[in-house]
Formats: sequence, C-alpha cells, structure tokens
Amino acid sequence: MKILIAFALLFSTPLYAEDVVSSHYICTHKDNNHVRQVKITHQYPGCQVIYIKADETSNIMGEVVWSAQNSTDYCDEKGLAFVEEKLQRKYGWVCLDEL
Repeated sequence: MKILIAFALLFSTPLYAEDVVSSHYICTHKDNNHVRQVKITHQYPGCQVIYIKADETSNIMGEVVWSAQNSTDYCDEKGLAFVEEKLQRKYGWVCLDEL
C-alpha cells in the first residue's frame, strides 16, 4: 500500500516547475515607436508579472514587477490592473492580449 501511495504521489505532482503564460499583453502608443509588454506567467504554485520595455533601437529591458509563491490569482489581478489602469488609462497605450 505504501508503495502504491508513493507511486501515486510521484506521478501526480510535477517533477519540475514549468512556466505557463496566462496572459501576454503587447502595448503600442500612437506618439512613439516604443513597445511595452506585460507577461503573466503561472509557475506551480506561484506566479510572476514581467514588464518588458523595448524602444526603436531594439534595447529590451525586462523586470519582474510582482510575484507570489502560493497564488496565481494575485498576478492575474495585478497584471491586468497595471495594463488597464496605468498603461492604458493613465498613459494612453493600446494593449492587446496576444493569447
């Protein structure tokens, strides 16, 4: 019985954490050639929100702006609020979820 339980636990949990992108927003602005991206990734059991900036010289800078160890909802809420409230409403970016 113990072997059966150990076998079930081994194959029911992931052996490695695989990132799953739940949202990937691509944002453009009418006044410049810059691109902004917001990528929300789920990592069992946590998550990350990554903000990526690119300009016309193809310089790309990315940073993790939010993360959680035990929740994916936290990043979904923070990432969506950042896109809608800050990038779109405050600064006038047009963002589309590519997924």
